[in-house]
Amino acid sequence: MMRAVVIAALAAGCASSSSSSRRQVLSSEAAAGDYPGVLRDPGESPVDFMVQQSIHIRAKKDGRTVEGQLDAVLQKKDDTLLIIGLGPMNSRAFTLTQRGSRIEFEQFAGPDLPFSPRNILVDVHRVFFKALARRDGAADGVFRGELDGERVEERWERGELRARRFERPGTELRGAVRIEYGAGCRAERCEPETVTVHNEWFGYTLAITSQGYEAID
Repeated sequence: MMRAVVIAALAAGCASSSSSSRRQVLSSEAAAGDYPGVLRDPGESPVDFMVQQSIHIRAKKDGRTVEGQLDAVLQKKDDTLLIIGLGPMNSRAFTLTQRGSRIEFEQFAGPDLPFSPRNILVDVHRVFFKALARRDGAADGVFRGELDGERVEERWERGELRARRFERPGTELRGAVRIEYGAGCRAERCEPETVTVHNEWFGYTLAITSQGYEAID
C-alpha cells in the first residue's frame, strides 16, 4: 500500500507539471503507418492493478542493433490506464494516459520518442487485455480465434498463459507479434513475472521484468 501512495504522488506531481513539459492529445485510432491494433476502453477489463516494470528494448535501425532501458509504472484503474516512465533517481520522464478512448501523453525530460506514444499502449493491451474468450475450466492447450480483425493464438500450460501470437492476414505485415509469458498469468488475474514481446512487423523486442503487482480495490 505504501508503494501505491508513492506512485499516486508521482502521478499527482505530473498533473501540475512545469511549462517546459510537452503534451500531446492522441487518437485511439491508428493512423496510416502506425502500429495497428484496436485500443478498447480499459474499463472493459474488470481487474484493477498496479505494477512496476523494467523494460529492455532491442531494435534494428539502419542495419544495426540498438538497445535501451526503461523503468516504468503501469496502473489500470476503472476506465483509466496510466503509464509513468521513470528517469534517473525515479524522476518522472513522461506520463501516458488512456481514459476511455482519449489518449494524453506528457513528456517532462529526455529526447522526443522516436515513435508514437500510442504504440506503447498497443503493446500493453496485447500483453494484458487482448485475450481470447475461454470456457471456465477449459483444458490447457493451444486456442485460436479472431479478435479485432486479427488472428490470435494462445498457448496454456498448467492453468497459465505461456504464449500469445497476433497476425494480420491479408495485409502487408508479415510475420507476427509474439508474446512469451513467464510464470503468473492466470485466467482470473494476469501477473507474469516476465514478458517478452517480439514484434516481427516493426523489428523490435521488449524484455520486461515485473515486480510488486498490487491489486487496486
